[in-house]
Parts: sequence; C-alpha cells; structure tokens
Amino acid sequence: MATERPALTVTQFVELVNAHLDALPPVVVEGEIIEYKVIQNKWVVFDLKDSESVVKCFMTVWQARTPLEDGMLVRVVGHPKLRPRGFFSFVLDSVQPAGEGSLKRAFELLKQKLESEGLFAAERKRMLPRYPEHIALITSRDAAAYSDFLKVLKGRLGGLTISFIHTAVQGEEAPHQIIAALAQANTLPDIDAIVLVRGGGSMEDLQAFNDELVVRAVATSRVPTVVGIGHERDVSLAELAADQRASTPSNAAELLVRTRAEIQAELVAYQAQLATLVRQAIQGRQNQIVRAVATMRTQIAQPRERILHTIQQLAGQQHRLKQTIVVTAQRLTTHERHLGQQMHNRFSTVEQRLSQLVRLLHSFSPEKTLKRGYSITRTKDGQVIKHAAALKAGAVLLTQLADGQVASRVAPDAANQLELKL
Repeated sequence: MATERPALTVTQFVELVNAHLDALPPVVVEGEIIEYKVIQNKWVVFDLKDSESVVKCFMTVWQARTPLEDGMLVRVVGHPKLRPRGFFSFVLDSVQPAGEGSLKRAFELLKQKLESEGLFAAERKRMLPRYPEHIALITSRDAAAYSDFLKVLKGRLGGLTISFIHTAVQGEEAPHQIIAALAQANTLPDIDAIVLVRGGGSMEDLQAFNDELVVRAVATSRVPTVVGIGHERDVSLAELAADQRASTPSNAAELLVRTRAEIQAELVAYQAQLATLVRQAIQGRQNQIVRAVATMRTQIAQPRERILHTIQQLAGQQHRLKQTIVVTAQRLTTHERHLGQQMHNRFSTVEQRLSQLVRLLHSFSPEKTLKRGYSITRTKDGQVIKHAAALKAGAVLLTQLADGQVASRVAPDAANQLELKL
C-alpha cells in the first residue's frame, strides 16, 4: 500500500512553486506588448505575447528606462512568480525595445519627452574650455574609440592631463556603468571637460546612449560634456543632451583640443588684429590731437577777434563822443550867445519900463500935485486931515503949499464949514 503524501496548504503550494522559480536564473523573453498600462504612476503592467501565448508582466515605473507602447517588440529580463491569488506573473528587472522598428519608435518617444523638458535646448549648452588642461575620458579600453581619440589627441597641443574611466559601452550593464562613470568624473578636482565616446554600431548596439537615465546624467553634469558616438550618421540622445556633439570619437578630440598649427595661425591672426587695433588707436589719438589743437586755436583766435572788435567799437564810440562834444559845445556857445542877447533885450525892456514907471510915479507924487495948486493940511502932529468931522475947535493946522506952509487955527463956529472948504 503506497504511502500517502501529506497535503499542502494553498499558501505552502505557492511558496513551494516560487522557491523553485526563484532558483532559476534571470529569464530573457522576447515578445510584443499589448494592454500596456501605468497604474497610479507607480506600476507598469502589460501582456507579452507571441503568436500562441500570453504572459502578464509587472514592473515599477522607475525600472522602465524607455518609453513603451502597445505593438512594440521588446526583450525583457525577469523572474517568473506565482501570485497568492493564483495567477502567474512575470516580474521584470528590465525591458528594452527589440528590433529596429521598436528601437526607432522608443527613440522618438523618448526624444519628444526630453525635448519638451528642454534638455536639448541650445540656450542651456555651455562653451567648451578654450585651453583645457585636465579632461576625463569615458569609454571602453577595448573599444576602437579609445585608441582613435588618443591618436588624434597626440597630434595636437600637448600638456594635457587625461583621467581615463573604463566602462562598458553596450549591453545590459552599460547604462549603469556610464552613469557611475559620469558621476565619478564630476568629482575629479580641476576637471575642465568630460568626453564620452564609443564606435559606431547598430541602433541596438547604441541603445545604452539612448537610455533615459544616461541622457539625464549627461544633461545634468556640472562639467561641460562632449559626446561622440559612432559615425556621422549615428545620432544618440546623449549627444543631443551634451554641451557639444562630436560626429566621431576622433572629431571629439579635434573639437576639444586644437593643433599647434591652428593655435599658431590664431596667434598670427591675433597679432594682425592687435596691430590693426594699435594703428587705429594711434590714428584715433592723432585725430583727437589735431581736433584739440584746432579747437584751441579757435578758442584763442575768437577772444582776440572779440577784443579787436571791442577796440574798434570803443574807437568808434570815442570818435562819436568827440563829435558829440564838439557839436554840444557849439550848441552851448550859440545858446550862450542867444541867451546873452535875450538877457540884454530883456534888461533893456525892463529898464525902459522902469523909466516909464518912474516918470509915471513922479507925475503922481505929492510935490507935483502941489505944484498944480493943491495943498495938504495936517494936524500939528502930522496927521493928514481927510474929514471935517475930525477937526476940533482950536486945533492948529499946517497947510502945505507948493512953495511953503501956512499955519492956521480952527474957529469954533467954523468947524462944520471947513469940510466944504477942504
């Protein structure tokens, strides 16, 4: 009779299956994405299918290093797992587009995303140092890009310190190593530039340089970056994010370090330019001196002319003043003569008038009146008798005649008659 096996609980069964599945190495599966979804901006779920089967896949958003969409052919790496709810799930570690069509589509989607963020904008790119002294070279020591870069560099200006950082340039580990190498280069003291190069290849070979985190690491480098990938026809997103894109690794060396001949030619050009500037400066100074001298002469000549003009004006005024004085003197002489004549005429007229008045006065004098037969009677004390009523009886009167005086006395009874006689 066979021994009965002990029964497992459902949970134990799930754990047993997962224990066997966990013992498996990472599994690489290729298929087409359908039912692609992002949940709460945290988890990515989609179905991976071929012509006969479908597998549900699960991963976090942070593990999705490239844009995905339905219909895209991808190669995923992960571990199978039985969920407690009884469905099978493929938990992914990484996912990469597979096939040229999917690679191009993922390239365009990521390019649009990063471009909208301004990672490729010309205004954020920095100038490379003119004469770098210390650069960091990031590539694979086994790659042809390494030897090509150094070969071109040796034929150019020497005295350059190169800190080489080895990294894988393709494969699953390449993005992680490139990001670590960029971080290390940014910590080097006195570093002037970082150079990231590799040779050409298929789009799949260059996928590490289209990885979103690699592109962001290039864009956020504190040190100016030069990225040269493959041949001229190969353009990666890392190149677009770099401060300077080189068409090839050799071109990266040419852009970063110039030849002695180029520097010599530049020095000659600078010398010629400096000589031209010196000649222009000298000519400019000479012109300034000539203008200054002319200005000084003008400034000196103008006051002299003003002084001469003032002297001429004063001389004219002096002449006019002399003429005015002569004319005024003549006028004064004429006025003096006229005034003397007028005064003489006036004095003569006054003198004649006075003579007439004197004669008239003499004609009205008392003496003249007396000679015409009139007389003047006065009292003894000299008062002229004008009214008879003023006479008193017995008063002595003196009557003045032309040739003498007659004394008389007022009779008492004749007092009233005297007024008529007088």
